[in-house]
Amino acid sequence: MPAPASRQEFAALLNDARRRQHLSIRAVARIAQVPPTTAQGWLNGKHFPTPALRGNYLQLLEHLELTDAVPPDLWEDGLTLEPLKSGHSPYLGLRPFRTSDQALFFGRAGQSARLAAAVREIAEGPGVGILALVGASGSGKSSLLAAGLLGQEVSTGSLAGWTGTSLPVIRLLAGDTVPADGDPRRLVVVDQLEEGLALPPVPRARFLEALGTLATRAVVVVGLRSEAFADASAEPLLADALSHPILLPALTLDEYRDVIVRPAETMSVAVDPELVRVLLDELGPGPADRMGTGALPLLSNALLLIWAVGNGRRLTMADHQTAGGIARAVERLAEQVYLSLEPAQKAAAERLFLRLVRVAGDVLVPETVPLAEVDASTRPAMEAFVAARMLTTDDDVVRISHQALLTHWQRLNDWLAEHSEDLAVMERLRSFAAVWVESGRDPAALVPVRRLALFSHWIDRADRKRLLTDAEREFVVAAETYFAEAGQVERASRRRLRQWQVAVAVLAGVALVLAILLAVALRTA
Repeated sequence: MPAPASRQEFAALLNDARRRQHLSIRAVARIAQVPPTTAQGWLNGKHFPTPALRGNYLQLLEHLELTDAVPPDLWEDGLTLEPLKSGHSPYLGLRPFRTSDQALFFGRAGQSARLAAAVREIAEGPGVGILALVGASGSGKSSLLAAGLLGQEVSTGSLAGWTGTSLPVIRLLAGDTVPADGDPRRLVVVDQLEEGLALPPVPRARFLEALGTLATRAVVVVGLRSEAFADASAEPLLADALSHPILLPALTLDEYRDVIVRPAETMSVAVDPELVRVLLDELGPGPADRMGTGALPLLSNALLLIWAVGNGRRLTMADHQTAGGIARAVERLAEQVYLSLEPAQKAAAERLFLRLVRVAGDVLVPETVPLAEVDASTRPAMEAFVAARMLTTDDDVVRISHQALLTHWQRLNDWLAEHSEDLAVMERLRSFAAVWVESGRDPAALVPVRRLALFSHWIDRADRKRLLTDAEREFVVAAETYFAEAGQVERASRRRLRQWQVAVAVLAGVALVLAILLAVALRTA
């Protein structure tokens, strides 16, 4: 059988062979011994086997009698990461724009001005309060708030002369705030409000109280994912702001062209018109010539990879083909970073990513990890993903740069599926530990982890304990110590009770014997 001309053609051939044998996707997954989502990706060509799964893939090809049809580029995975480590790129990948990136921020001038006008309107009224920016994941809320509002508008735009600052949820929860000096031109951005709403009840209440206090001292602009709108609307503090929010629309075609071309122009790098057209075609226009939500981070990541494989002077279609296109860019770059690590660093990367995600109900939520808690053995892995803009470090924490990584990197999805029970246990421990820390480490807030089946076996495994934060490990040790000591006291009390009961029984027996002897003596007398 002649080899297909491309990887996508081979994926279609693989799917046809599966259908001819009347195999379901789950049956294919059982043959290859992989999760059904992985098998489905192989069949539709969204991704191809990583080196760790090539044996599984070949096992499937042998079953479908396609071993001789493998195209020569099927195992292609070689990309150089040096430009990402050493060069300055006009594109940021999955990392959101910061205030300092305002010179590279394009496509949102109209929305920046609209947001600034709403801030001025509040300042002309009561001067304080909350303004909500609501948009879907991937619509660019964080970048607009940082580079657009706090960067361009406060620096040289209509808010010039204002004092602008950003307070992430974690800092507001830690007690950071702004002075109560009555400054009428003070702007504070609290991005990713949904992270605060996803906290356990006690820290959530403390966060909302701090947000309310902040809103009496400044104009507060909160960034909120549209998926969390209903939950946020139930909070009295946010009801007014969410009754008339600013909704962030998807970019238009012209705005996307600016996102593609104008950052490169700042570094005198040209972009071939054909490449612009192909990228826009890949994104696919939505209604009224607007792209679908979530496309922006994927495009930015693809542009970063295209720039990395190019010559630094012009971005071409050849660079696009080498990078693999928008759909493959996240998976390919993440895999390349992972495969560049040493074996011990790969294990450290898995542990780190499992700590960077937590379960909130049925939803996976990106989590922050303090940099101080990232040990020396994990630092090389973390820094490799930071260089590729897949992880972001700021405010002394590390976080996943964007939700897109959770949905477009198959290896990460496999880790999360494999460790779903671990994530559930970690979430319960986080909740208990948060209550304990909030109570001032009161022993009354401890729970007997050793006596609960959910934790009893899990906490005995050193590799699982490494997934916990310092506070969570302290909670486990404190709970074990407290209830061990309480058990000793309880056993001592039971022992003393038994001794007292024996003594009472002996005394009662002696009293009975004496009573009988006395009765006999009286009858005899």
